[in-house]
Amino acid sequence: MRISESAIRRRLAKAGFRLQKTPARHWTRNEYGPGYIVTDDTNTVRLGATQRPYDATLDEVREFAARL
Repeated sequence: MRISESAIRRRLAKAGFRLQKTPARHWTRNEYGPGYIVTDDTNTVRLGATQRPYDATLDEVREFAARL
């Protein structure tokens, strides 16, 4: 069974992380589609900013949340 985005958000929040999605008017959304960033409580990016902002997919975020 696939975990929904809201369930992933809740799981990350319990562990002290925050899931952010590409803003609707962000320039990368037109080129690459929606993406995600996972940050911790000190606003340090833990997943999703290696090549460009918001480059993690929902599947990558699912895997990250499953390891918590």
